Amino acid sequence: MPATSFYADAAYEAQQSNQVFDPELAVDVDVEAEVDTEVELDIEIEADIDVEVEESDLTQEDLEELEMVAQDPSSFAVAPNRRSTDLVRLYLQEIGRVRLLGRDEEVSEAQKVQRYLRLRVVLANAAKQGDEIIAPYLRIIEAQERLASELGHRPSMERWASTAGVDVFELKQILAKGKRRWAEVAKLTVEELEQMQSSGLQSKEHMIKANLRLVVSVAKKYQNRGLELLDLVQEGTLGLERAVEKFDPTKGYRFSTYAYWWIRQGITRAIATSSRTIRLPVHITEKLNKIKKAQRKIAQEKGRTPTLEDLAVELEMTPTAVREVLLRVPRSVSLETKVGKDKDTELGELLETDSVTPEEMLMRESLQRDLHHLLSDLTTRERDVILMRFGLADGHPYSLAEIGRALDLSRERVRQIESKALQKLRQPKRRNLIRDYLESLT
Repeated sequence: MPATSFYADAAYEAQQSNQVFDPELAVDVDVEAEVDTEVELDIEIEADIDVEVEESDLTQEDLEELEMVAQDPSSFAVAPNRRSTDLVRLYLQEIGRVRLLGRDEEVSEAQKVQRYLRLRVVLANAAKQGDEIIAPYLRIIEAQERLASELGHRPSMERWASTAGVDVFELKQILAKGKRRWAEVAKLTVEELEQMQSSGLQSKEHMIKANLRLVVSVAKKYQNRGLELLDLVQEGTLGLERAVEKFDPTKGYRFSTYAYWWIRQGITRAIATSSRTIRLPVHITEKLNKIKKAQRKIAQEKGRTPTLEDLAVELEMTPTAVREVLLRVPRSVSLETKVGKDKDTELGELLETDSVTPEEMLMRESLQRDLHHLLSDLTTRERDVILMRFGLADGHPYSLAEIGRALDLSRERVRQIESKALQKLRQPKRRNLIRDYLESLT
């Protein structure tokens, strides 16, 4: 079987997963388009963050590097920069201690993983069919897996039971009954089931650890594109885990060759979703990548900036469709950009904002102090009525009836107290104390 057909298998399986596979996914391009139907459109596409790989298959250099990372940990060391930390070096040293699997070991471990995954399919199918023992057992298992993923380690029985909404005794009963029923459905003994389950999980972990160097090797190619190296490694490791689950050892190819696609997909997808301030949908990112490549090709062939019509012909799209894709890209503008005829005003000064300025904050604090001083001339009951009526205490204004119930007064009596208090506050001496505030805040 030619290598390209194996890569096609990997691509097809990736498309069937929850993530859409695109081996040439390029992300985060800045597109600046002045749309004018009357004049020739000048399109400028800058690839600030470009993760595309020109060849659709692994190059010979890639294949050689896959072999190198198995032999020498220094071969995947990253270039030092000001963000490099001891944590990165410790991680590289740690994964370098794990020996890369040989071909026979790789096949053996993959077969154990596949056997375990088939058992999980049996379990899921039984739950879907409404098995009264399997269904709660599967819910308990899935709750434990989610909790372990959140915590980074296996949870205690107490934490597990609390998350599942049962007590520890009931949890143990569900686990025991569920495992016996699972073994019965799979036509195995409980001991055989536990052995296959344990060996499958251990083999999966072993395959992941033995290929973490490959993840770093791929991740270092995408540095300085919006994510730190360890973040790229983390996303690539998720792709590696998916590759372990999907790998078919009967194909006759090395696991590292197959896993390369899943690792790269995880990394490029993470860059596409995390590196931009404003995230673009994946399908828009893919179309932008195609437009960028077409723009480069046309510029090289014709020696000029391509028009919308040029791009539409090259991409077999309509000019309107190309324009719509370009207009989907939000432009980032600095708030410090100088605007106006004399360029003496910053853009940020012209934008409306709901946030309180320091001047307004100081003014409100001063007003609050003067209001409390003003209300100190009232009786205790008058002050309470005014504070509640206008929401000066907690920001919530109360009705006359609500105040009456709170102070054990009739509604009419509250109205009389309010009227008397307001009459006092309207005296010129007191009113002038807060007039300046009203003019400033309105």
